[in-house]
Amino acid sequence: MEGKKIHQEIYEAGMRTGVIAVLGFVFIFLIIMTGYNERPWSSSFSDQPLPVRKSNIPLSSVGVRAAYSAAGDETSSIIGLDEETYGEYLVQITDYENEGSLDIYKSGRLLYSLHNPSNFSFVNITEGRNYLILMGPDITGDSIPDLVISEWSLGAHCCYTFHIFEIGDTFRHVQSIEAGSSESAYFANLDGLPGYEFVMNDWTFAYWYTSFAESPAPQVVLTFNGTSYVLAREFMRKDPASETQLREAAESVREMDDWRMGVPPRELWVQMIDLIYSGNMTQAFKLFDLAWPGNVGGKDDMLLDFKARLKESPFYQEILSIGR
Repeated sequence: MEGKKIHQEIYEAGMRTGVIAVLGFVFIFLIIMTGYNERPWSSSFSDQPLPVRKSNIPLSSVGVRAAYSAAGDETSSIIGLDEETYGEYLVQITDYENEGSLDIYKSGRLLYSLHNPSNFSFVNITEGRNYLILMGPDITGDSIPDLVISEWSLGAHCCYTFHIFEIGDTFRHVQSIEAGSSESAYFANLDGLPGYEFVMNDWTFAYWYTSFAESPAPQVVLTFNGTSYVLAREFMRKDPASETQLREAAESVREMDDWRMGVPPRELWVQMIDLIYSGNMTQAFKLFDLAWPGNVGGKDDMLLDFKARLKESPFYQEILSIGR
């Protein structure tokens, strides 16, 4: 009987312990599900927001790129960190959700700082099989190491800016190239000489009587002239079309269905712009005359509108001199 009693007490104690354990698990489960805690739970350690630190050394290890998501912090959460070094120079890029900062140091001293509602990134080029960050190479061809940083304004279809700096014995901001919607703009050595050319598009005709996707965006090539990047006429210039080619192009445009609605087809502007940006402006306006059907009105007004739009190009004066 005594043994039975002891066994019964052990059994009841075990049951009580089991119930307590189950209740404990349930309690913990409810805490997790309801988020009841002194601090909210996050799905992973990477979800915890980093403290916002701007222009402080060190912010991250060299070459590190990290992504973080917001976790209810009232301040802008960091979504990207990047930094590179060259000699005594340290360049830090910090991207937030709706803004970003660029900080350039030399020997621990801040030389340049830019904070905009944009995101920044290092620019890369491909040379043969080598993938090269544009920090240290001589971009301008003056034997001084350079740095190139791209800036994106975060807006749809716009805008990209390429910042060029000298990072030799002395630091200098060389130029900021406004590249518009040229997401695929790039630096390349096109002639084998020291320095790189810059290839982008001219977005002067964006949304001009058409959608953005259909907008003519002629390619332009810039070269460094010792002071800044300017239109490289030698890379833009092309031989004029033959008279036969010009008349065939005009006939093809004139037969397009758009004229039935009283509007010129996009192809007319594309071909005119291609001729103009290759130094053949006279042929462009001859194409316009040949292609416009006699029974469609508004010819003179449309030509005036086209010329006015062309003058808005940041390269307009240089375009006029391509064919010279």
